[in-house]
Amino acid sequence: MGIGVRLVQDKIPTHIEGFDDLLGGGIPKGHIVLLSGSPGTMKSSVAYNILHQNALANKMRGAFFSLEQSRENLLKQMNSLGLMQKDVEGQLNIVDMSLIRKKLSEIRSEGSILDLFKLYADNLNEQEGCDLLVVDSLTVLMIIAQIKDNRDQIFHLFEWLRSMNVTVFLVSESPREPNQVFDEEFLADGVIHLVKERVGTVDTQLRIIIEKMRATDHHRGFFNLAFKDGHFKISQIISE
Repeated sequence: MGIGVRLVQDKIPTHIEGFDDLLGGGIPKGHIVLLSGSPGTMKSSVAYNILHQNALANKMRGAFFSLEQSRENLLKQMNSLGLMQKDVEGQLNIVDMSLIRKKLSEIRSEGSILDLFKLYADNLNEQEGCDLLVVDSLTVLMIIAQIKDNRDQIFHLFEWLRSMNVTVFLVSESPREPNQVFDEEFLADGVIHLVKERVGTVDTQLRIIIEKMRATDHHRGFFNLAFKDGHFKISQIISE
């Protein structure tokens, strides 16, 4: 099991050292959680790490649907972090949906892109079973499926995700403006936000906050987030 991780019944550990303590042991099973933030805040890496570590330590089956980069590039990135795909062979599936973007006009002529995504996910869940699902990213899925401004479609997408009876992590590109709230944040059970904060004149720190987590008495402040010695960990913010 990961460093400092204690498995709590009906919770999915994030395997971020110190972070699961803020969540009372982890993410409640069956939740739909947004991992939001601006580009470069390691959202994909955090999401993949949750799947990888739970496959390795807890034998949970995961599926990572990548709409932004190829399977090859994703694995190259994760292997560079020490998250070796060979260690979770058969437990963690990576579905390269970036091919949809390369053949967008062809696929649109055959049917709905959103329906195709659902078909892939349903088939994988039925044939191999799935405990954890990552969509990277919800932003791209909404754009290519043309549902960005359709609240009914967003609502039905979330209802379909709930019907799968898995714990879902949706990566979301959402640079945060003051008092700005998106429809998907209302629909999600949890929102974890990552941000790059300038420190001094030349440095930045990556920070993480639990903005929302239903059925959990969670901490509500920012923490530093770092990846070191093969794992993520949080620490208190000492100085601004």
